[in-house]
Amino acid sequence: MAKKRVRANGEGSIFFDKNRGLYIAKIKIGNNPETGKAVYKRFSSKSREIARQKMADYLQQNPEYNPHADQSTLDIYIRKYLYTLKKPVVSAKTLQRYESIYHTHITETEKSKHICPFLYFPMGQIQSTQIRTWYSELSVSASTLKLIHIIINGALVLGMEDRVITYNPAHAISMKKEQLDEEDATAVLTAEEQRILVDALDLSNPVHRLLYFVLGTGLRLGEALALRWSDFKIINKEKHVQVKRSLSRVKMDDGTYQDIEGDPKTKASRRSIPLSAKLQQEIKSWDSKSKNGLVFTNPNRKEETYIFNKTPVRHLERLCKQKEITEVTVRGLRHSYATRHFEEGTSIKTVQKLLGHEKFETTMNIYTHVMPDIKIRDVKNIDKFL
Repeated sequence: MAKKRVRANGEGSIFFDKNRGLYIAKIKIGNNPETGKAVYKRFSSKSREIARQKMADYLQQNPEYNPHADQSTLDIYIRKYLYTLKKPVVSAKTLQRYESIYHTHITETEKSKHICPFLYFPMGQIQSTQIRTWYSELSVSASTLKLIHIIINGALVLGMEDRVITYNPAHAISMKKEQLDEEDATAVLTAEEQRILVDALDLSNPVHRLLYFVLGTGLRLGEALALRWSDFKIINKEKHVQVKRSLSRVKMDDGTYQDIEGDPKTKASRRSIPLSAKLQQEIKSWDSKSKNGLVFTNPNRKEETYIFNKTPVRHLERLCKQKEITEVTVRGLRHSYATRHFEEGTSIKTVQKLLGHEKFETTMNIYTHVMPDIKIRDVKNIDKFL
C-alpha cells in the first residue's frame, strides 16, 4: 500500500512509514553531480509535528535549501563560499578555523561574540560604509579581523561570479598589515638555555625525542608528529628528513576529535632537511620497528598511535619551569633552531628553505627579533680595524 504523503507548507513532504512506525519529513537539498538524481534530507519521529519541526529547524539553519528563502543574502553566500568553494581545496583544520570565525563573529550561535548586522541583507543592498563601520566596532585582534574580511569578501566575490551583484562593496577595504611587536614575538631559547634543555631531555622518552628532533630540524609540531621512518633518505651522500605530510587534530561533526594526516602547510613546506652528524648518531639508537612506521609513537598507549599534540607542549612547559629557563612553546623551539642558524651566519634565504616558509617576510620576522643581539656581536668585530 502506498505511503500517504502530505505537503509541509510547500517545503518538502511528510509521510508515515508503517514498517518503521515513524513519520518521515523529506526535503530536496540538491542533485547528485554525477547522476543528476535528486538528493533528499530526511527527518524521522514518532510525532508528525516533531518530524515537521526538525525539517523546519534544518531549513532555518540552512536557508540555501529553503525554496522560499532569499537566495541572494550574504549569509547564504558565506555558506556557499565555505562549503562549496573552500571545503574541497583547504585542509580540515583550515576549514575548521573559518567555521570558528563564522560561528563566533559573524552569525548568531550560542558562542557568538559578535553578529554581522547585515548578514541577512540581499548582497545588492550592502554598502562599503556598512562593512567599514562594523569592522571598526569589532573588538577583535588584527588577525581575527583579517579572517572575518576574507570570509565576507569571499562571499561577495562569489556573488559577483554568480551575477547576483555587479560590485563588491568589500573590494575597496584594505586590511591593516600586522606589525611585528617585539613583546608578542615568539619566545626563543638562548644558546645557553638550549644546552640546559637538551641536557634535561630523557631521550628514552618518545616525547622528549620529538622535542630534541624539532630543535635539530626546525620542523613544525604537526610535521614531526606525522613523521615516518620511510621519510629518511640519503640525498647527495647526506642523510635528510623529507617533510611530506602534517598531522592535525580536527573536531568532527559529532563533537569528537580525530587525528588527520594531510598535506604540509604550504607548497614550500614540502622540503628535505639535512641532518647534522650529532642528530644522525642519536637517531640510530631509536627504535625504528613501529608497525605503522611512526617515528614518534604515544608512550601512554599499548597500540602504536600518534602522540597527542598537547603532550609535547606540557612536557616542554614543565622542563622550562624546572630548569628556570625561558618558557617557550614547540614553535619557540622551531624559532630557536632558526636563531642558532642566524647566530652562526647562515643566510636568511637558506633558513627560509629549511623552515619551509612560503614568504621571505615570515623568516625576516624571526631574524628581526634576534637581530639586536647579532648586531651587537657583529659591531664588536669592527674593533680590529680601528
